[in-house]
Amino acid sequence: MTINSNNRVVFQVTTFETGIFIKDFLKAKDISERALKKLRNNGKILCNGQAVTWRQVVSTGDEIILVYPAPTENPYLPPEPVPLKIIYEDRDIVIVNKQPGICVHPTKAHPTGTLANGLMDHWLKNNAQASFHAVNRIDRNTSGLVLIAKNSFSAQKLFLQKQQHLLSRSYLALVQGKVASRIARVDLPLVKCDGQTTKRQVAANGQRAVTCFEVLDYFRDCTLLRLNPETGRTHQIRVHLSHLGHPLVGDELYGGSTKRIGRHCLHASRLSFFHPRTGQAMMFESPLPADITQLVGLYFG
Repeated sequence: MTINSNNRVVFQVTTFETGIFIKDFLKAKDISERALKKLRNNGKILCNGQAVTWRQVVSTGDEIILVYPAPTENPYLPPEPVPLKIIYEDRDIVIVNKQPGICVHPTKAHPTGTLANGLMDHWLKNNAQASFHAVNRIDRNTSGLVLIAKNSFSAQKLFLQKQQHLLSRSYLALVQGKVASRIARVDLPLVKCDGQTTKRQVAANGQRAVTCFEVLDYFRDCTLLRLNPETGRTHQIRVHLSHLGHPLVGDELYGGSTKRIGRHCLHASRLSFFHPRTGQAMMFESPLPADITQLVGLYFG
């Protein structure tokens, strides 16, 4: 399989796949029916260069081409020069090590100056044909790794990996107090707090939320944890830790002290997944940023 710069994905039919409908052939390539409907309505499905329907039967050696629509200008996502630390980029994906204080994408409270705006500017300056699809999102004041798909094909493949738990995320967190359990699994449902836009709380009638963690180190008055969320609810890690009596250092919203740092000490440190085009296993890591390591050295070491 290949994908080129003008949003075309090419598959070659093998002997073992001959005699089946194109729809079934593409589903076996993890192209969802929803994605195929969007492609049928806004793009093209070609067999050996000719437009075909889903009921076309494929034969050995056939070249099946998915032609995705070219990215269009998004008036709600104008290019803006935003400092970016890009640690990996190819035609399908980009990995950014996001600094705290900027949003991943525009919100009502922060409509500009986001990572998305910065990437649109980066692609415009480099004459790259790409669209913004955030595969994982982190809070404005959380630092660390963010995975972005640059085309619809890659986005669909990566979101499917999330559903199948093939895409894993790991965080580092500095929490208040000494966490007694060296290893734990927190399974506590979350709901939105009444009258709040984003704040969450533990409640029996909430959505299932599971966070696993292990203690990495103890410092004076705080603990360094590695966390692996099994679900991806809003503020999940922050609420779970606060509920356990160990809020993130700096997390004023959930009971953490802001005396020594102006943001919550949570860092998206590791991402692993399979490349949407090649299937290659990929893993990226980012160490604790300077503001958290300096905090540990000055006050908790």
